[in-house]
Amino acid sequence: MEKNNKLYNDVVIIGAGLSGINMACQLQRKLGVTDYVIYDRASALGGAWTANQYPGCGVDIPGVLYSLSWFPNPNFTSIFPRQDEILAYIQKIANSYNVSQHTSLRTEWRGAKWIEKISRWHVYLEDIATGQQYIHEAKILISAVGGYTNPKYPSLQGMESFQGPIVHTARWDKSYDFRGLDVVVIGNGCSASQVVPAVLDGVRSLTQIIRSPQYYIPTVNLRITRAWQACFQMIPFLLMLIRWVVFWFLETSLFQFYDDQTGKKMRHQSITRSRNYIKENAPERYWPLLTPNYDLGCRRRILDHNYIKSLHDPRLFLTKDSITSVGPNSVRTASGAEYPADAIILATGFQFSQWIGNIIGRNGVSMKQHWDRHGGFEAYKTVAMNEFPNLFYLLGPNGGSGHTSVLYTMECSVDLVIKIAAPVLKRKASSVEVREEPETKWCNAVQEALHKTVLTSDCSNLCALLGRDKVSKYVSLVL
Repeated sequence: MEKNNKLYNDVVIIGAGLSGINMACQLQRKLGVTDYVIYDRASALGGAWTANQYPGCGVDIPGVLYSLSWFPNPNFTSIFPRQDEILAYIQKIANSYNVSQHTSLRTEWRGAKWIEKISRWHVYLEDIATGQQYIHEAKILISAVGGYTNPKYPSLQGMESFQGPIVHTARWDKSYDFRGLDVVVIGNGCSASQVVPAVLDGVRSLTQIIRSPQYYIPTVNLRITRAWQACFQMIPFLLMLIRWVVFWFLETSLFQFYDDQTGKKMRHQSITRSRNYIKENAPERYWPLLTPNYDLGCRRRILDHNYIKSLHDPRLFLTKDSITSVGPNSVRTASGAEYPADAIILATGFQFSQWIGNIIGRNGVSMKQHWDRHGGFEAYKTVAMNEFPNLFYLLGPNGGSGHTSVLYTMECSVDLVIKIAAPVLKRKASSVEVREEPETKWCNAVQEALHKTVLTSDCSNLCALLGRDKVSKYVSLVL
């Protein structure tokens, strides 16, 4: 694409992950719209599944549900597919609708401004390779920016002096070979529970330094045989039936997040199950490090396949001792211990910055000003905001979920955007915008509902950072 001073398409989509690709496909399928462009700063399609390619990476939702309803995949080889299978599936979707022909990669989104006179967005972009900045004009602007691509790096004294590789799970370099090395892993969330057993076999030693315990739920990742794959291909209804069974099974787990008698009873059962699993399968010396003292639901549960079992390996040492500094070949902790390190793996999570940007709406109102008035990130039905015509978020504020597939939520958001944006794209209207009163009413209803759950209870570091009264406004960050 030639980068003139100003380009134009009816639709600009920011983000070439599953949300952006699904949005592009549905524009074509449901509205016949092909006048769109997708921008992404990565070098390939795939979003989080391109960014996260560490050993052991996979999805923790059954693949039958971690797939699009209109594009089922009968070829997954296990119940919880690996990263490479998910990425191949995404690329297959994109190829089916020639999405790559509408995509410009290695491009940074710098902001956007609504131009009232012409009812269009000016989207500010920068070519990462050349540094060239330019404007892309569009009727519709859609943010499909995800939350699992920007690594969160810890600030540790002496990191610059470390002589070996320091690699974040979201910036994995496949050229690294950890065989025969002393490795330190920092973190114990979902990524850590996958990468630790995946790299353990080849290392000389592995020290994992954690901050707080997690709830582990035992799961079995069964293989899907060729016979079953053939059945899914010949009988598509069978795959759809299993999808709905999985969906409704996961929906029943939602009740345990409510702060009522039923929810408390269900959480107690899940907590007991998790603790029994630890006592039956983990080394006794690690039980205190694997037993949370906060309520279930405050953080995302970890579905465990191999991690707890790997703690029996004599090469692995688990500690909660806080890091004080990093040396050229070691990591030092508060107790005075010094752990040898030839390589450091950071499984420290992500910066949730997908809703932070320089976006100016009607009357010069910035996105920050809008959210400051509402007390935090919010959007009507998670996708649209007053004062920002023709602007939509996919998986927007309060759009996350801790109990089911995020793809289901994303599909609902895409379908809603298609309906709202249709009059503009069919030339029946110049702009569409949610009114202030319905937006406020919706967001207040969300807050009231959230305060009936454990998601706003004082159980995470976010509460200490923001204050309990503000946590529900940001709850989608911790799901």
